[in-house]
Amino acid sequence: MLAALFNMMSNGQFHSGEELGKALGVSRAAVWKALKRLEDDGFPIQRVRGRGYRIPRGACLLDLAAIHAAMPAELVARIDWQLLDTVDSTNAQLMRQLASSANQQQPLACIAERQSAGKGRRGREWVSPYAQNIYLSLALPFSGGAQRLEGLSLLVGLVLVETLEACGFKGCALKWPNDVLLDGRKLAGILVELAGDLTSDCVAIIGVGVNVLMSDAEAAIEQAWTSLLLSRQGGQLNRNLLVAAFIQRLLAAVQLFREQGFAPYVDAWQRRDAWRGLPVRVEAGVNCWSGVGLGVDSRGALRLGTVDGEVLLNGGEVSLRLNDDS
Repeated sequence: MLAALFNMMSNGQFHSGEELGKALGVSRAAVWKALKRLEDDGFPIQRVRGRGYRIPRGACLLDLAAIHAAMPAELVARIDWQLLDTVDSTNAQLMRQLASSANQQQPLACIAERQSAGKGRRGREWVSPYAQNIYLSLALPFSGGAQRLEGLSLLVGLVLVETLEACGFKGCALKWPNDVLLDGRKLAGILVELAGDLTSDCVAIIGVGVNVLMSDAEAAIEQAWTSLLLSRQGGQLNRNLLVAAFIQRLLAAVQLFREQGFAPYVDAWQRRDAWRGLPVRVEAGVNCWSGVGLGVDSRGALRLGTVDGEVLLNGGEVSLRLNDDS
């Protein structure tokens, strides 16, 4: 029933409960209950007495058929797909699948409507309400060991920003190493985990979370965040089309990455670097560096200009310094 409701309401117009119930062959009360469950989970439903209900234009449930229809058939056939209603984490799901497969050569894609234990970097929770955002993981085989994957998470972030730009969202920026920002607030995150032989043939599990329709999760998120809906830019909010566009772009980019690494993407990444030229602090365990962000090198390392000269950093948490003396 939910899928049918979304299909009827995806034009972004108001629809009365009576109209919806009649079209679906159910009571107004049944419509109210279905929409109330979504609303209680934070889904952005607008109610106006005398006019009915309205959801954002383009909002829909995930649908593999719709995703496949928006991609070249030969690309769809190369991927082993799964769409889940609820999962602990899409990355964890693919990890389990890889553990039961002796030699996985075909790319795997896992998409979910909800994650019960979504993972961010450094073990943080990724807030994952139902039917509002993109929770996507891709498992891609690589040869040559983990060293060949330097800069992969930066490439994924760049491809995501380019996808969002093509879908009508301007001003997205990259925060080294794994975040996408919009208006200075976190819009999306990337988590890359590795499986297999890290010195030879291995698999990169690329997890991507994008806030699409989320509008009410203040209590659950400890940092400034935003969503495509909250940006009010009028871009594409159909998650099926966003997923299709992103996967298509990513697989094309990975093909060049396998051959030349991150080097061909440095300039494009730096043009979207949110904090390039700004004073930043980088913390990695007990170590801390302060300086000016200078962009990234050909391996994806952060270039930090300090009083002692340029330092290259391969990991850590970056934050803006409020003033040059901090």
